Amino acid sequence: MTCAWRLAQRGAEVTLLDQGTLGSGASMAALGALWPSSVPNPGPLQRLQRESLWQYPEFIRELSIAADRTVNYLRRGKLEPISSEKHLAQCRREVEFATHYWPPIPESEELQPAMQILSPDDALRLEPEAAVKEWGAVICHRSAQVDVSDLLAALRLACKRSGVHIRENAKAQDVAIDTGRPSVSLANGRVESDCLLICAGHGVPSISQAFPLITPVKGQALLMRSNRPVIGHIIKNGALFLVPWPDGRILVGSTTEPEAGFDVSNTAAGVAFLAHGAIETCPALAGARIESVWAGLRPTGPKRQPILGPLPNWPRVFICAGHFKVGIGMAPRSADIMTRWLLGGDITPDEHQFVPGSAGAAATHRSKTK
Repeated sequence: MTCAWRLAQRGAEVTLLDQGTLGSGASMAALGALWPSSVPNPGPLQRLQRESLWQYPEFIRELSIAADRTVNYLRRGKLEPISSEKHLAQCRREVEFATHYWPPIPESEELQPAMQILSPDDALRLEPEAAVKEWGAVICHRSAQVDVSDLLAALRLACKRSGVHIRENAKAQDVAIDTGRPSVSLANGRVESDCLLICAGHGVPSISQAFPLITPVKGQALLMRSNRPVIGHIIKNGALFLVPWPDGRILVGSTTEPEAGFDVSNTAAGVAFLAHGAIETCPALAGARIESVWAGLRPTGPKRQPILGPLPNWPRVFICAGHFKVGIGMAPRSADIMTRWLLGGDITPDEHQFVPGSAGAAATHRSKTK
């Protein structure tokens, strides 16, 4: 939806096909936590993900205007209790890197570090209900959260208001280049276009076996609700994290189950892991209500890297898929990249790393597609 909206803004005539209803797949299952990637992972994906998060406030502002709808976006930060001396040393490296290389927080009214290590007492003053050990906690003030339901509804409205033709329940069955232009076969006919951008997630291989393999990785989550605000920040504890909202909702995620295939059922083990982990992270949640549980399939590219760019041997066919756990956060930057690929523009060395079949050998590239 973000790609379609951005292309339409640039004057392209866009038709958006969805096999179901817009946003009903992996996007709807996301929890909306937006924190910068870890410093010990310094590759191009981590750099692009951070750059995408830096532009998120402006993205939300522009989207809210385009859709004439509020999108709940909060930058409260992420608190992570430190679990060991080794973890403390890693956190110190991350704080040092963030202090030197991350840009200042634009909406901050006072000078605030991007990250800092808190003593146990300081951490508990900030989050009295969190379980903090003797090593204290690290807080990332750059972390934020977006209400995914708001985001998806606003993107749909922005697409419609920008002139995007939306066709739901229109499953792509195959792609052909018979006339020199790409066309998509649907149950009730074909759609032909100058360019085709495939954003089908783990459904990419089902369109054509010649397309890159995007695999599903199941993630379970649950929604808790308390009668009073229990925590004010995202709290991360190992693989588990809590995303609180002012109305008492606390989203709890998530499992990572690559062996589950396309199964989207909730399991007793998965729900127990989330519930017990939430209580361990914040004991006051023992009395919270569990309002719902769900599972989604994260589309995952090779080596858990997304695929962004033109498909080899498929003229005018492009792909944007496989973002694993960073699809919501990468939406602004991914849409910008794909708009430049389709309409012509400079592609940076970092962005070129994700072209399907690319070994990253090209230092620079300029798209010639018009």
